[in-house]
Amino acid sequence: MSNFFLLNEAISTNDYNTFLDGVKELFLIDKREDDLFLKHESFWKIDLLNQLYMNYTNQDENAICIFIEQLKPSEEYFNNSNEIDNVFIEDENGFLGIDFINTEIEPERQIVNNVSYTIFNQINWENIDFRNLWKNRIKLFPSLILCGEVKNQIEQIGASGYFNQIVDKLKIFNEAVDNWKVGSFSYNDINANYALRISPESTTTMNRFGNERRFSLPNGGTELFELHIKTGDLRFHFFPDNQTRKVYVGYIGAHLPTVTN
Repeated sequence: MSNFFLLNEAISTNDYNTFLDGVKELFLIDKREDDLFLKHESFWKIDLLNQLYMNYTNQDENAICIFIEQLKPSEEYFNNSNEIDNVFIEDENGFLGIDFINTEIEPERQIVNNVSYTIFNQINWENIDFRNLWKNRIKLFPSLILCGEVKNQIEQIGASGYFNQIVDKLKIFNEAVDNWKVGSFSYNDINANYALRISPESTTTMNRFGNERRFSLPNGGTELFELHIKTGDLRFHFFPDNQTRKVYVGYIGAHLPTVTN
């Protein structure tokens, strides 16, 4: 998830048409569902808003009003990156505006239209590493729920060559789960249609080492994460929820004990 704060200093202008054109570019942004667009109540003190609400006569002005009213209220006012980063510690954060020339906001955080919004998200995607994957996990893999000790396991794997394998497999797996629309989870269907090798454990392995495949769920309790993805020396153990059609990934690491090793 990312947060984008409407910066008063970057939205203020003395020209009504410039204001309309700039805010129109903001409401035309193809916003992702999990991103938040924020405003502070002080925004309502901008002079041109009175002109907008008193005189709007066309479809664009009406759409701008709807866009403004749908911005989520923020109790705090942010006018620099440190302030917003200190509140939304685990998220990527940017600022919405028309003209940032009189601000100190870094260019890469200035969102003025759909192009700059898309570039912001692309840059953050490309900068994913073992240090920031966890805080971006929902944005990167919305159909997967990483849990158990996965956060620590990823950090322990660190900057090794395994990290790219992990990200690649999670991307493919997320796509496969996202396309799971009906019925119970079928690892055979995924194996047939995606570059993944999923299999259950043998009965003898589960009888002897089943508890080593039991991991915690985010909201309490545990489940057996028997199904696993094989990739080189790594295993991804997961539990599919047939009700929500989400998949919990509870372990990423070395091969767990079996009766054959």
